[in-house]
Amino acid sequence: MEGTEQVAADLLGEAYNVEMGVTNEAFPNERDNTAGCQFNATPEDSTNLAVSEPTNSPASDFSSDVVNFAAFMRLLAAPTPVAPTNTTTQGSNQFVNVGCSGCHIPQHTTAQSPFGGQSNVTLTPLSDFALHNMGTGLQDQVSQGAANGQQFRTAPLWGIGQRVFFLHDGRTQSLVTAIEAHASQGSEANQVISNFNLLRASDQQAVIAYLRSL
Repeated sequence: MEGTEQVAADLLGEAYNVEMGVTNEAFPNERDNTAGCQFNATPEDSTNLAVSEPTNSPASDFSSDVVNFAAFMRLLAAPTPVAPTNTTTQGSNQFVNVGCSGCHIPQHTTAQSPFGGQSNVTLTPLSDFALHNMGTGLQDQVSQGAANGQQFRTAPLWGIGQRVFFLHDGRTQSLVTAIEAHASQGSEANQVISNFNLLRASDQQAVIAYLRSL
């Protein structure tokens, strides 16, 4: 998964800026440019060249918050899926058959990593980590980098069975609604959703059971 470390740092930097309002080395511009709101020098989070309050982790003392966030996330264990059953196996097969796995790729193998135990490891995030046009139904009209307001990076599905709200804005608690929302004008997933809708009810339910097992 070459390049995913930089993707992680960029995503965290953007989230720190957009969600928390903290400027950083990846996203150094304030969200609010009102002069009266500029209280701190930018970026507010940066690499520490001098440590005023050292801890037991010298490396993290010198690193920026974003780098430490990325390291924390990188070293987390992957979600543990439920043991497969006949139903979830049926759902996994249909997930592939209708085309969901075209973007939600089941497996990746890591490249060489400077972190112990993370080289050449097979993992199952169920994402291609690429940008896709998801159409007018899911658009948020937010342009970020090279992505326009209808493009999203494929969300990893591992751990989705432990979530309550789905889609980028948490608009629904229904996995079926989340699946159907992938179809709209301009969406790359229209044919996939059409294929899903043509499945027998038992096969559709098996897909939901499979997703709930992740």
